[in-house]
Amino acid sequence: MKFAAIALRNLSRNLRRTLLSLLVISAGTIGILLTAGFIRFSFDGLREAIIHGGLGHIEVATEVAAAGKESAPERSISDGLQDWQAVRAEIEKTPHVLAAGGNIHLMGIVSKGERSASFLGVAVEPDRERRMGFEVKIRAGSPLPETAPAEGEDSVVLGLGLAESVGAKPGDTVTVLAMTADQTLNALDMKVGGLVTSGVQDLDTRLLKMHLASAQRLIGTDRVSDVVVTLDESSRTAAVMAALEARLAPFGKFRLSDWRARTPFYNQVRSLYAGIFWFLGSIIFVLVVLSTSNTLLMSVMERIREIGTLLALGTSRGQVAAIVLLEALWLGLLGGIAGDILGLAAIAAINAANIKMPPPPGAVSGIDLKLAIVPEAIAGVIVLMLVIMALAAVFPTLRAVRLRIVDALGHV
Repeated sequence: MKFAAIALRNLSRNLRRTLLSLLVISAGTIGILLTAGFIRFSFDGLREAIIHGGLGHIEVATEVAAAGKESAPERSISDGLQDWQAVRAEIEKTPHVLAAGGNIHLMGIVSKGERSASFLGVAVEPDRERRMGFEVKIRAGSPLPETAPAEGEDSVVLGLGLAESVGAKPGDTVTVLAMTADQTLNALDMKVGGLVTSGVQDLDTRLLKMHLASAQRLIGTDRVSDVVVTLDESSRTAAVMAALEARLAPFGKFRLSDWRARTPFYNQVRSLYAGIFWFLGSIIFVLVVLSTSNTLLMSVMERIREIGTLLALGTSRGQVAAIVLLEALWLGLLGGIAGDILGLAAIAAINAANIKMPPPPGAVSGIDLKLAIVPEAIAGVIVLMLVIMALAAVFPTLRAVRLRIVDALGHV
């Protein structure tokens, strides 16, 4: 405790140099907090966009359909879920499940007049989508009706790019052609209810959505490709999957996949951002070590005669080293705390500014620049600064303890 007080008092002897060191450490702390906040917000935002964009937390498909086919559109509807309403009811009895809905994935051609284009379609239960919290980005017209349409009153919503390709707008009638369950072609005339965007430009050029009842009429089946499940919290995905595997065992053999297993893109983004974070962190690490090490070394060089006097009076070299090291740790602690406070203020200011960033490549709309508060980073960055300052103090400490008493007392 005595040496800690001496080290703190030594820092106050040259306030300008001490404040400069604290400024460097605080700036490094702020940089790490802002970077961690941006990455955390990006991860959380991307995760929720993927889940509530229609993917859900968990997909339940038959083992036969999913064997060797990770992509749902590649699976045959003839291998889909037969008694899916009972499976869905059992799923919704599971704790932490918000809702579950049946989907049919299909591909085909949509045409209007002489213009046609291929589509990648999904048939959903709109009332279940609402309960599951799925976001439907309608840009014109209206979404799909929640009740099953009567025969001859089928409707679709088209992606913006697909609608432009065939020249369709809300209220028009288009012909949807797809392969049936028995491998024949069938077509239905459907009314365009609205235009939607998925947020991804390339997907919008092929996106088509219809009611589940319409798709079952179109391809002649009462099966569904899969059942999608959403939860009250994403963190419970693994636990709920384990519970569902046990509950669904009496119904047959199913393959359950979580949202991360079906979105390799998310893992790629995480790897990219993690690389950026470690790169920036390494730069901050080097800058703080070099600048503060130089400051500590200057402090030692200015006090050579003082250190020599301490050694002559019987102070051990270990105690001298402890004083220099404690000075560095005080700088790391005070700079880290100041950086945390300023970093939190900067995060609040940036979030309040409502800054809009340009759309990423391939995206339709811009994204908000928001930063998350990462509790573990707030405490972790102080520990990191203490470690950095301990490393920065190595050379100045060695310089201090290697001084010869005679040379130190005669130093000018």
